[in-house]
Amino acid sequence: MLALIVAACGSDSSGSSGSVSDSGENAPSTYLALNQTWVEGLSASGLDLTDVDAVFWHVFSGLPDEVTVYPSENYFYFKLYVEGIQLWGNIRLAAGRREAGVLSFAYFEYQESPYVINPRVRRNKFFTTADGVILEELSPFKWTVEYKGRKVVFNFHELNQDPPNLFPLGENEKFVMRTFDESGYQFFLLFNTKDNYLFWVLNEEEIVTDVLQPLLPDYIVGRRSGFVFLVDKNHNDRKVLAAIRGANATVNNYYDGPFDQLADNYVDQTNITEYLVLSSPTLRGRLDKYGYFNDQVGSSRVAVSPYFVYFSEHQLGGFLEMINSSDDPYRTISKKGSDLLSMQPKAATPVP
Repeated sequence: MLALIVAACGSDSSGSSGSVSDSGENAPSTYLALNQTWVEGLSASGLDLTDVDAVFWHVFSGLPDEVTVYPSENYFYFKLYVEGIQLWGNIRLAAGRREAGVLSFAYFEYQESPYVINPRVRRNKFFTTADGVILEELSPFKWTVEYKGRKVVFNFHELNQDPPNLFPLGENEKFVMRTFDESGYQFFLLFNTKDNYLFWVLNEEEIVTDVLQPLLPDYIVGRRSGFVFLVDKNHNDRKVLAAIRGANATVNNYYDGPFDQLADNYVDQTNITEYLVLSSPTLRGRLDKYGYFNDQVGSSRVAVSPYFVYFSEHQLGGFLEMINSSDDPYRTISKKGSDLLSMQPKAATPVP
């Protein structure tokens, strides 16, 4: 027996997990995950986790006929409980690659406790027509994937790419893009044209899928995410992402920051590589239009992470003090405090 829990799906035919709503047209929809399903999944066996093709088919065959991909880098995430372990993974129809018939699939053993140590299960593969995977574009934001006679429709969430409406851009600021993070947060990516740095601002024009609570004067924190925001009173209280929890980044969960969810479906509109090169001139000539390195073996891209990563309250407090003492708080956030550290006088060398 094998049990599957897939993230971002509606309720399955058995009703064991998924979207739940009360009867009535305007009833709220919720997500119900049953302990029964989790226990049965952890007790399941018979799936060879070293066989990428077998795991892909197990996940793909368990999907609804139609799914929605919310994250803006086109990752469709899932969790799988089997053989006493928890796997996290994704199916991705990446912009620029799906047009060539390429689907990527990856999964890894989630580090849910300090006792999950290497070797950990970790596999990935690019699937093409040679593997029997057929991709078809129905429209720019709707694609079908066919494998072993089964078809699933993948709907990509469309993002309005207009500049922010709830706050004015500051002097020397330029709007780059809107993004949708796998955490459910939506962001604006902005660029400072004077000092050439990027920074993230919370998109409050859309639903914020967390509870934001006071942390310190002028700072708030996400109750679940641990995202820390500077409340920018000079720009209609916009929320500038200042820091994320290192514990989330270490285990690579959904709150590891928005660095990996650029608006790839709008790349010809956002011109992201132009801003990456301006932020770091050493990247000139080394990136494709999506921000992937073209001079490295394998598939890697620039991480857009202009924020601090904290591992303790003390460490976070020290960084927030640096922001408060800066003449440009957004630059200090973007540079993770390195702009202030570089201006500190070096200790004098003792004279013998």
